[in-house]
Amino acid sequence: MDAATRALVAFIAGRLITGVETWAVTDHDRKRKVFLDGSFEGGEIKIYSHERHNYISGVGEDGRYVLFQHDGAGGCTLTIDLDQAAFTGHQQQSGFHFFGNVCNRTVRLYDYHDTRWHFYTL
Repeated sequence: MDAATRALVAFIAGRLITGVETWAVTDHDRKRKVFLDGSFEGGEIKIYSHERHNYISGVGEDGRYVLFQHDGAGGCTLTIDLDQAAFTGHQQQSGFHFFGNVCNRTVRLYDYHDTRWHFYTL
């Protein structure tokens, strides 16, 4: 998945796992903050990405979410395991899977598309 999508997924997974209310994520690969606005209410996620100038929204329950990017970048699935502070998913457009974990405010995401670890801070 591309860098902007990875940052969005890391932000959403980090927020769902930690409950930390923040509207930015630091992308350590790109050495910059990515600013976002939106809401996490019940099983609905609505986020505006200032980087993409577009929305990502999602629905889910019991830790299973389907996310959709409104700029045509496709969607992905996201499964959250609160007990393990971990997540897994699949990007539909690329067909690649990803997984990661969260410790405090640090999100680690492994993307099978580029076979690398990526790091973010909420």
